[in-house]
Amino acid sequence: MSDDWNAADPDSPRVLYDMGMWSFDQQAELASELAEAEIPHSWDGAELVVPEAFEAAADSTISLVEERLGIVYNPDAGEPHDDPAATPVDITSGAPTTEYDLEEWSEAGREAVGRALTRQGHPFRWDGDLLLVHTDDEDVVEALLDMVENGEFGLQAFADDEGAERLPFETLTTFFLAGDRLRRDPLDADGLEQLLDAVELADPDRPPYGVDIRLWHRTCELADELTGALVDDDEPDHETAMAAADELHGLLRPYI
Repeated sequence: MSDDWNAADPDSPRVLYDMGMWSFDQQAELASELAEAEIPHSWDGAELVVPEAFEAAADSTISLVEERLGIVYNPDAGEPHDDPAATPVDITSGAPTTEYDLEEWSEAGREAVGRALTRQGHPFRWDGDLLLVHTDDEDVVEALLDMVENGEFGLQAFADDEGAERLPFETLTTFFLAGDRLRRDPLDADGLEQLLDAVELADPDRPPYGVDIRLWHRTCELADELTGALVDDDEPDHETAMAAADELHGLLRPYI
């Protein structure tokens, strides 16, 4: 973050975002996320001001907060609402475009990218597994692709599709309780049963309601590591199991 940027300097290139449709709490959440990402910014009433050089990072951060808080927009009224449907914007005929080959991406990942671009209003088009965008939007699109690929954005939206089954938040509690039991005694039968039941239900790409995708990914990784140490080998590895269970318990403790 540049300490030299002055939002009050009229000669300083900047980007303005009208956040008047967001509630105060939503704006506060965004401000916190921008500060965490070390993106210089200021507020002029409900208008967010960001240096032009940080436009792509700010766009991605706004999308991340929209995703986490469930903020989407009615394309007719221009107001936030909680309907996941939105209208994609097609690329402009004759405009320079850039292609991204997403053939090796999962369907969930490609769906997440499409939703992110739709929610931000960036024109795009699919040609099979090729994503076409305006060349002027390259920086923003690449930032979004990185976030989706790193699990920081988007898979939550895919899991919110109408009709998609979601696990209850209590699934996280089950993992927590299993970790608590097994970190103290890797032979605890109830703890192992809780762990195996939760692992059987868990899908790393579909977090339970209200659970951050990054937290859920790490939870599933530790649960798999714990399960492998206790049941996948001929002889249980109690030391590895207790270490994984302790980390699982510590990871989830702030959320239970």
